[in-house]
Amino acid sequence: MSQHHSLPTAERLAFGHAGMIGRWSSAIALFTIVLLSGCTNQPQTSGGDTVPSPSVSIVASPTITPSPAATSKSQATKDLESRLSKAFTDATKVPMNSVDCPAQFDIKTGNRFNCQATSDGQSFTLVVELTNPDGQFQWNTQGLLVLPKLEQFIQNRIRAKGGPDVTADCGGKIRVAQPGDTFECKVMGAQVQQRFAQVRVKDEQGGVDISLR
Repeated sequence: MSQHHSLPTAERLAFGHAGMIGRWSSAIALFTIVLLSGCTNQPQTSGGDTVPSPSVSIVASPTITPSPAATSKSQATKDLESRLSKAFTDATKVPMNSVDCPAQFDIKTGNRFNCQATSDGQSFTLVVELTNPDGQFQWNTQGLLVLPKLEQFIQNRIRAKGGPDVTADCGGKIRVAQPGDTFECKVMGAQVQQRFAQVRVKDEQGGVDISLR
């Protein structure tokens, strides 16, 4: 999902649950949370990078026309990679280790392509779409869960149901997952026995079902 406002943006949190849950320690009905990262980036109005800008743009280059013989990256690609790295880190609070975008691309509305990225030991795809000829673009991740957001959601959900203060640990900062994948998050607290939240990935957009056991 793309957010249409300035950085940092992070996630769409859409959830619902079926049935009644009397206590947090009882069987929790399934609920859904979307943790996919995405952002729409506005073009800058100034050319300097000394002061961080809340907006992001691609700097046009006279050498951006794709060429079969081209082997080096255009300035537009280098600029995009740098700004994607910052945008991802701002949105997820997880540092980007590397990002690799196409060496050459046309700056035109609707141009869509993939960049390969790594963060927290995980490799994943960033989908980039240019939204106007001035360099505005939006990006999304595919099959990526931002685990701190999931942990916070589990903690808040338990407290909202009258449970004690707990800490959820899903193991790491991000997780690449495919629809149908399942994993567990530990749920711990000073006054409670360790429990587990079972997570099942629903789709590539980051939807998951969560149940506590």
